[in-house]
Amino acid sequence: MKKLMLVGVLCTVLTACGQNEPTLVCGGYDVNISLSDDGETLTALINGDEMTLTHAISASGARYVGELNDTIVTLWNQGTDWTMFLNDGAPIECSAK
Repeated sequence: MKKLMLVGVLCTVLTACGQNEPTLVCGGYDVNISLSDDGETLTALINGDEMTLTHAISASGARYVGELNDTIVTLWNQGTDWTMFLNDGAPIECSAK
């Protein structure tokens, strides 16, 4: 039930952006995201490199994790806010482009 609610929140956020594939700016990275129909995966195009992130457990919000060029990428969403993490580095706040 909680997972379904999180997917609903994420879908609402994506719809609120006014497009199916919103573009975020996370630090120096342009990130285009697209959520799968079942909410289990998120496809991200990060500065031209495409990757698939998988839904992961999160205490709050929706969290997706994947690997790109030996870097663990985490995209975390809560409400209308997005944050990106690279490996175990500091959070990178994202904003709509």
